[in-house]
Amino acid sequence: MKTVAIVVAGGRGDRMKASIPKQFMLLQHREIFVRSVEIFHGSDLIDGVVLVMHPDWMEAAGRILDKYGIDSVGIVPGGETRQESVYRGLCSIEYEGFDTVLIHDAARPLFSAFQIPDLLKTVEKGLGVVVVEPLSDTVYITDHGSVVRIPDRANLRAAETPQTFRYEDIFAAHRKAIDENLTSSTDDARLLLNNGCKIVTLDSLTRNMKITGPQDLEIAELLLKSRAKTKGESFDSPIE
Repeated sequence: MKTVAIVVAGGRGDRMKASIPKQFMLLQHREIFVRSVEIFHGSDLIDGVVLVMHPDWMEAAGRILDKYGIDSVGIVPGGETRQESVYRGLCSIEYEGFDTVLIHDAARPLFSAFQIPDLLKTVEKGLGVVVVEPLSDTVYITDHGSVVRIPDRANLRAAETPQTFRYEDIFAAHRKAIDENLTSSTDDARLLLNNGCKIVTLDSLTRNMKITGPQDLEIAELLLKSRAKTKGESFDSPIE
C-alpha cells in the first residue's frame, strides 16, 4: 500500500494578527508547518509528503525545509478555500499511484506519529478514518440565540486531523462536490459522507489542538515542554 500525506498550510492565519502566516511562526524554535511536515516525513509508513502552501509563501517554505534537510516534499499552491487547497494537493499526485492519503492541517503540529499505523490499519475502500477528541463541555444547539436542543456530549467528538482515506474515494468525493457547486467545505470527511462512504473515528493519543491564535501558541509550547520533559528530549525534537 503506497501512502501519501497532504499537509494543508494554504491560509494566511489572519486571526493570529501577525506579520507572517501562522504556519511560519516558531513553536519551540521550529516553524509550525515544519513540525507538521516532520510528523509524516519521518515515518517509514509514509511514501510521500505534499505541502499545500499559499502561493506567496511557497518559495520561503522551500528554503526553510531545505534548511532542516527535509527533502522530497512536493510544494503546491493552495486555493481560495481549504477545500480547494486539498483538491489541488490531490490533483498534484493523481498519477503517482498512491493508494491511501492522510490529509492534515499544518496548524495541528502536535499530532502523534505513533497513531499512523492505527489509521492505516483501519482505513479501507469506502471507509475513512478521522482523528477525534471527546468533548468536555456541554454543547447547545441554538436558534436565534435560544437553546433548542442539548445533545448528549457522550456521543459528541471534536473532529481533528489527520483524516485518512483511500485516495480514489476522497478524490471522487471532491470531484462530486465541485459538480454540486460545493466549494467551501472545511471537512473532508463531510465530502466523503456526501459521496456515500462511511467514516469511523479514532481518539487522539495526545492533545491535538489547532493553533489559531496567540494563546493557542502559548498552550502548544507548554505541551511540547511537558512532552520533552517526560521523554527527556530536546524541545526541538520532531513530534512523535
